Amino acid sequence: MKLVLVRHGTTDWNESGRLMGRLDIALNERGVRQAEAAARALQGLQPDAIVASPQRRTHQTAATIAAAVGTTTVTLDDNLAEVWVGPWEGRRWAELQNDPDVAAYLSDPLYQCAAVEPCTAVRDRVVAAVTAWRQRAGDAATLVFVSHGDPLRILAAHCMGLDVARFRRLEIAPGSLSVVDAPAGHAGRVLLLNFQPTDGLQRVLA
Repeated sequence: MKLVLVRHGTTDWNESGRLMGRLDIALNERGVRQAEAAARALQGLQPDAIVASPQRRTHQTAATIAAAVGTTTVTLDDNLAEVWVGPWEGRRWAELQNDPDVAAYLSDPLYQCAAVEPCTAVRDRVVAAVTAWRQRAGDAATLVFVSHGDPLRILAAHCMGLDVARFRRLEIAPGSLSVVDAPAGHAGRVLLLNFQPTDGLQRVLA
């Protein structure tokens, strides 16, 4: 199964350093342009499904891609949702710099507290999404997953065989495309990571 991993386009909250969590924040003008660029790069692709996180910014990005590849169907999957950040939601990182949980979480990706979803739990649900969609669409399917920075970094790290604690070493920029080959019985291979599109991907997806 081939997965095209797309991070949603930029929002005003991305640009101001505010934690969105699972709030329904829309794309800004730059984010719309990024979604359109991703959509142009995927023209000619015939995915078996386009699957998105329930958050508004991902659904907007996915809908733009769907229109470019000739479908109106976007399926929402809670397993692709943004990391839950509870009491940190809506706040800027600068406002949280004196919070000991924030300091511990930023220094140790495996740190667990009541304020944030553990990265191991995020890994388990994004891998569960891959497994469920393989069963649903078949191992020969090509799927577009539209999600968020950390869930996509964690999924890419898993496919690369990296320990989940190292996921922050990977960059997944807003509007970027990554491609993963995820055959049954194997974690997978990352074919492309953090491509910020200016042209087509057919040479990678062929």
